[in-house]
Amino acid sequence: MNADSQQSGSSSGVAPSRSPLELGVFFFASVGDRSEETYQLMLDAARRADELGFGFVSTPERHFHRFGGAFPNPAVTSAAIAASTRRIQIRAGSVVTPLHPASRIVEDFAAVDGISGGRVGISVGSGWNVNDFVIAPEKYETRREQLLMDLADIREAWRTGRWTGLTPLGAEASLPLYPRPVQEELPVWITASRSEGTFVQAGRLGCNILTHLENQDVESLAGKIALYRAARAEAGLPGPGTVTVMMHTYVAGSSEQAREVGGRALRDYLRSAIDLEAGAVQAGGRMSGDKEGRDVLSAARAQRKLAELGANRYLSGNSLIGSVEQCIETARRVHAVGVDEIACLVDFVPDAEQVLGSLELLDVVRRGAAQAAEPAAAR
Repeated sequence: MNADSQQSGSSSGVAPSRSPLELGVFFFASVGDRSEETYQLMLDAARRADELGFGFVSTPERHFHRFGGAFPNPAVTSAAIAASTRRIQIRAGSVVTPLHPASRIVEDFAAVDGISGGRVGISVGSGWNVNDFVIAPEKYETRREQLLMDLADIREAWRTGRWTGLTPLGAEASLPLYPRPVQEELPVWITASRSEGTFVQAGRLGCNILTHLENQDVESLAGKIALYRAARAEAGLPGPGTVTVMMHTYVAGSSEQAREVGGRALRDYLRSAIDLEAGAVQAGGRMSGDKEGRDVLSAARAQRKLAELGANRYLSGNSLIGSVEQCIETARRVHAVGVDEIACLVDFVPDAEQVLGSLELLDVVRRGAAQAAEPAAAR
């Protein structure tokens, strides 16, 4: 798998050959009133992705809103997927570490690592939604610094199996952590959006990158990837790391059918996402990507307009919504700028049969994109 092979490269100074593009499945549903249908689709699609040979399956962390609200704890959904699959890597993206004790993150995902036989990986983030921090209000202002401390603690505790902290009596205690994971090292991604500094920081820390095309296009992402890889090299770290980009995905027999089904579902989905952002702004916070927002976002008309603009942007080469041929071409273009993996966000389409049918065509895209990359990787 890309993450394993690229993190364990040699330090000989010889650049490793480029691996073929990997595709995985990403769940992030805007949950309706019947959450059991969301989970059934998640498990059915994860099992099928496992059978087809996809690289990974990922679930997020979201709180207090319909958008992503089926996934308040990615350790729980990861455990369910682990018990339902055999070979596919199971990821959480992103775990908002300032909302949780770092020791519990290690315990939870070590358990998933055991259930899965050593297939777990996580992406971590500092969080952005002020409303989420009702869980840990004291961590909001220092959340970025807290993320770095949490990341160091999580990696060390995973590796050593021990946690050091103060008891209620004020004494320092070094305690064993159980269960012990299968993997000696935890594969870690850092979630990044438009900040070049986050890409550089992830490179210096030897983490992988999980990003998206919400605040950037494929071309602008190329420059950030170059900064990330330069930072890894300057830090003396082996291998180029893994860059994973999230993309809305619906593959159909024709471009027209894909845009009709996928485009319509995407507009509704984006309205839900915009409503989430509006709630954060109304509460005095900022939008995702640390963008300033305006109260006008709460107006239904403004949300519809923004959703339409967003959908049109994604449908203009920034998504895998299209025919097989179109999606292969887009995947090749994304790979060419330095992306190693595409995390295919599939469950924004509400109809389970359509999602599962699209997954079969996405496998054709996956194999076609990998074949296109083979000659370049061989050189």
